[in-house]
Amino acid sequence: MTTSPRPGLRRGRRAASPGLADPAAFSRALDEAAAHVRADRLDAAAQVYRRLEREAPGDVRAAYSLATIDIRQGRLERARKRLEGVVVLEPGLAAAQHNLGAVCQRLGAWPQAAGAYGRAVDLQPAAAESRAGLAAALAALGRADDAIAQHRELARDPAHRWAALTRITLIDPAAIGDEDLAAMRAASNEANLDGETRIGLWFALGDVLDRRGMSAEAFAAYAAGNRARRATLPADAAARANAAAALYVRDQITPARIATQAGQGSRSAAPIFIVGFPRSGSTLIEQILASHPQVQGLGETGVLPELVTHGYPDTPAGLKDLAARYLAAMRERGWDGASRFVDKTLENYLHGGLIRLMFPRATILHAVRDPIDTAFAGYRQLFAGGNETLYDLADIAAEYSRYRGLMDHWRAVLPGGVVEVGYETLVGDPQSQVRSLIETVGLAWDPAVLQFHERAGAVTTASASQVRRPIYASSVARWRRYATELRPLTAELERLGISGKWRE
Repeated sequence: MTTSPRPGLRRGRRAASPGLADPAAFSRALDEAAAHVRADRLDAAAQVYRRLEREAPGDVRAAYSLATIDIRQGRLERARKRLEGVVVLEPGLAAAQHNLGAVCQRLGAWPQAAGAYGRAVDLQPAAAESRAGLAAALAALGRADDAIAQHRELARDPAHRWAALTRITLIDPAAIGDEDLAAMRAASNEANLDGETRIGLWFALGDVLDRRGMSAEAFAAYAAGNRARRATLPADAAARANAAAALYVRDQITPARIATQAGQGSRSAAPIFIVGFPRSGSTLIEQILASHPQVQGLGETGVLPELVTHGYPDTPAGLKDLAARYLAAMRERGWDGASRFVDKTLENYLHGGLIRLMFPRATILHAVRDPIDTAFAGYRQLFAGGNETLYDLADIAAEYSRYRGLMDHWRAVLPGGVVEVGYETLVGDPQSQVRSLIETVGLAWDPAVLQFHERAGAVTTASASQVRRPIYASSVARWRRYATELRPLTAELERLGISGKWRE
């Protein structure tokens, strides 16, 4: 989750430098700037605030308001620097501490986010949004018990109870006791409960009941959550858009183009792309790689899909420019400019050919897991955003078929250019497979990669709790307990020509 920024300070907020030549004029200018903000004239407001900041550099009001404008305009790194200056001048300003936490969270600076949110909570213990932000940061940093404790505190308030219990379940379903489970079951049937809360509860109930081995009841909860979630989404439109995107990249990246433009992109070998279908084991691969001292894990950056929103470049110069902008964006997300880094944006499977042209020396890893386990894992997951086609068994099968078709295309167009990493093989023989993975990306062996679960870095994906443990095989063939309920899925996969373990 990402918390919201808090707005600018009220006019009456105490200034750090009260000795102004004309305090009344200063206050009028603050009012003028605030009126610009309310009218969405942000540039005009910023111009006034910058003048006031120069006039009274020790007064935090203008600097704080400039930071909130930076947030609204997407200039997060600049907002972060301004807010850091504000809290130095006035550390007791809870709103600034909260916003600093929110900005650091969006930048992926999780230790700093936890620190700022923690200070905000100390200043205002009743501020639920700050406490929720603190819990999210602690969970991302692997401090599960501390995160659960913060959610438990939130759950004391009836207004936040169900959201808090849902998030506890995401961290550890075993932390939900009998009393909480009974309450969650009752709440999920309350007619006056809002839809989003009910959907979250259904998915959480599925996880708790699955953890307890109550498979039939768990599947019923997942099914209810999926039906309700799909009803809120443009799933059919998303499926058409995904199909159109696949056709576009096939048309753009042809064998002829590969032959003509091969080797003309950036010379950087820094990127390691992990692509694939959601819930395919990609987070495990990233954690292993990011445990190497020469690799940074940057998570699901979403950068490349954003950069190509309006289409692919059609010249070598355009490819180099796109690569340069991509690397600049990685620096903004914490890349040190020297290490290798992992971009785990799974939808980059659409752009495998483009990546090869942009970065001829980069590594592209394809996370592969048995189709039925992959599909069922997606069905059990309430995604934070996107993935509109993964809330119905038939939709999942169709999306998986589209994805596999495009990966087959890359296999033909880029022979040897995309390396498959099998989840079942990795968890079945981690010692040799991890060593092979490290060799594949061209790194020297370091035993730290075998202790990936001890890595201190943040993990924010649905697999965050799993990758905090040593490699285990209990997720392999998990679908078997639900074989009867999943027959519509396996039938649809077979109709689409996809085979898997269910046939064995």
